[in-house]
Amino acid sequence: MSLKSVLMIPSKVRAFQQNTFIVRSSRDAKVKCWKMAEISSGESYRLEGIAFGLADGLIMCLGLIIGVAEATFNTRLVITAGVIGGFANAFGNSIGFFMSQSAERALQIRTANNGVNTRIHSRKEIFTNTALAFTSTIGVSLILLCPFVYFVMDQAMILTFIVGAGIAFALGSYVGKISHENPYKAGLKYTLLAIAGAVISHLIADLTQILN
Repeated sequence: MSLKSVLMIPSKVRAFQQNTFIVRSSRDAKVKCWKMAEISSGESYRLEGIAFGLADGLIMCLGLIIGVAEATFNTRLVITAGVIGGFANAFGNSIGFFMSQSAERALQIRTANNGVNTRIHSRKEIFTNTALAFTSTIGVSLILLCPFVYFVMDQAMILTFIVGAGIAFALGSYVGKISHENPYKAGLKYTLLAIAGAVISHLIADLTQILN
């Protein structure tokens, strides 16, 4: 081996070490990005249960509360109907969410078995989202009932209507933002759906009073 070759060995070793470091750094960066993507996907999936419970609970409970208030004009009946309807709707939402996500998980497993790279919802995620759908439905129901505890009937109906519309707009705006849509248009869409449910329930209550 010549003297020149001997002198070049340290530089070759340094080059090899640098290349190894670059490869490891690239691999570590890919793993880190993959983990971050998994965390982001998991967080978005958890929000799916909350959004499902809020949207369905808001539209259903707002219509129910406004309708019962207009039909009976009895605060006690409104609160009773709101609590019972809220819990019943929460059970329905959570069971429906659990069944749909379980079916989606089975499809994801089948797709993965066919060699397609796809994310599979874990059982823990499904149970967590089911619980979040239940609690968010109950939560929005209780929020809509709060004005009837502290205010007279006319004021409570107006406040509940305003609060419901505000929650619907905030929820729609957030959904539009994470889905890369116009948040204002998405918020307005959700608000119109909530208002439509309340108006229809109000009209049905008026119709029942006329028939009676």
